[in-house]
Amino acid sequence: EMKASVGVQYSHEFASGMTLVPRIDVAMTGEQYGNVFNGNVNRIAPFVQANAQIQLNSAEDSWFARAFVQNIFDSDSVTGLYITDASSGLFTNIFTLDPRRYGVAVGIKF
Repeated sequence: EMKASVGVQYSHEFASGMTLVPRIDVAMTGEQYGNVFNGNVNRIAPFVQANAQIQLNSAEDSWFARAFVQNIFDSDSVTGLYITDASSGLFTNIFTLDPRRYGVAVGIKF
């Protein structure tokens, strides 16, 4: 029924012309249901996901280096579900957020 997200970033330019850009994003998804009948068995609880990154850009913008963290809180919130047909036992399949991931990336522009 509701979804809100916000992202904040700041660019700091050094005297050398290089820039450092930290960023954080937070998204909140409200209560939802796994089908059109909106039954309690299909209710999906609200959840929050947060991601962050910091990026260093070269003065001439020819390369960058980035470190990132996705799903900062390591939430395993359910993001979707469906109940199978009676012929297969009416079990529920669920989809969850990816676990926390972190890493680095480097790139060159040419």
